[in-house]
Amino acid sequence: MLALVLCCAAANVYAEKADSSKPIELAADRGSLDQKQGINILEGNVVATQGTLSMRADKTIVTRDVQGNQVLQAFGNQAQFRQKLDGKNEYIEGQANRVDYTSMTNQVVLTGKARVKRGDDLVPGEQITYNTVTEIYQVRGSSPSGSNGNKGRVTVITQPKPQDKP
Repeated sequence: MLALVLCCAAANVYAEKADSSKPIELAADRGSLDQKQGINILEGNVVATQGTLSMRADKTIVTRDVQGNQVLQAFGNQAQFRQKLDGKNEYIEGQANRVDYTSMTNQVVLTGKARVKRGDDLVPGEQITYNTVTEIYQVRGSSPSGSNGNKGRVTVITQPKPQDKP
């Protein structure tokens, strides 16, 4: 498996910084809440939001530790997330069969037919780890015997920077 680390530091753009200090709000068709254990299970058209970060899934499990840190696991036929970039009217979007978000580390892990898109730039892979604060990606392709034709390789599509008009 090939691992590729992409850093968008050159653009010096970050995900909305205030999001991590905001509460996570969940909405779904049905839910099971265990406040003593700190486990919430939501199913059916689940929408989770934390500031400008939003996630959509068929099923979501949210756990909370004694310090208040939350872990959100989203499952579905392409669970999705979207977050506004700090100081810009631009969003980063991702989708996968499973999306895990950890509030303490600001990490989103997309697993299974994963894709992350920012503007026209696209990063597909079998698993993508994305830090919503630093905007650092770690991408893993499919297994070398994968049937998608990429055979373990990672593809990154980036667009050229627009030229200033004279």
